[in-house]
Amino acid sequence: MNTARGPREVAGAALSAEPIVTFVDLDAARPLLFATEDALPCLSPEDRARAERKGGDVETLMRWRAARIATRIVLERYAGPTIRSVDFILADGGRPELPAGMPVFNVSHSGGVALIAVAQSGAVGIDIEGARTLSMSLERRQRLVTAAAAIDAACDALDPASDDDVLRAWVRLEAVAKALGSGIGRMLTAHGVIAQSTGVRGMDDRVASLRVGDLSVPEGYVAAIAATALPEHVDVQRFPATADALSQYLADV
Repeated sequence: MNTARGPREVAGAALSAEPIVTFVDLDAARPLLFATEDALPCLSPEDRARAERKGGDVETLMRWRAARIATRIVLERYAGPTIRSVDFILADGGRPELPAGMPVFNVSHSGGVALIAVAQSGAVGIDIEGARTLSMSLERRQRLVTAAAAIDAACDALDPASDDDVLRAWVRLEAVAKALGSGIGRMLTAHGVIAQSTGVRGMDDRVASLRVGDLSVPEGYVAAIAATALPEHVDVQRFPATADALSQYLADV
C-alpha cells in the first residue's frame, strides 16, 4: 500500500466561517489510518501519551486512535503540514484546540464512526449519536425536546415519545454546548432538564449567536451541528477510503 503523502508547499485548502464536515467510518478506515500514521506520523507526543493513559477495552482505544489520526489528517488539509505532530491546546473542559489564528474544529464519536467539523473562525460544535432505544421517562424526554426547541424552533415538531426524535433533540443540545465550550451539564441545567433552571448569565445571548442544523449521516445515526455561520444545507463529506484517494485529498487544495 502506498501511504506516503509527500511534502506540500501550500498552506492548506480554502476555509470560511462556514464549517466543512467529514464523516469517518473508523472501523473501515482503520487499516488506512494506521498505515498512514506509520509511514508519516501526524500524532503529537501528547496524543501518543494520552492513548497510553486511556483505559477501557482495546477496541475503544483503537477507535479513539483512529479518530485522532483522521482528525489530524483533516486538519492538515485545511491548516497545512505545519500542524503535524503539534500538541493541541486544551481549552476549558478539555476540548482540544489549535493555536490562535488557526482553524477551529470539533469532533464527535459514536461507536465506530466519527464526525469532524472544521471552520476558519468562529465557534463550532458537532454531535453524532447511534439510534437506540432510550430508557428515559416521558417527563425527561419532554424536557429535552422543550430545551432543544428553545434553541432551534425546528424542534417544536419533535415527538418526545419517539426515541429518534429525542436523540435529534439531544444532538442539537450537545452541539450547542460544545460550540459554546460550556459542557452539556451546564446547558441542561440552564434549560431545566436536570434541575430547576435559574438561568445562566450570558448563555442565552451566546446561544442566540449560533446557528443550528441537522446533518445528513448514514442510516442508524443522527447528528447536528452548531456554528457561528452555517449554509442553508451542510454537505457531509466522506473521509477518503483508499491510499490514492487520501493522497489526492491532501494534494488537491
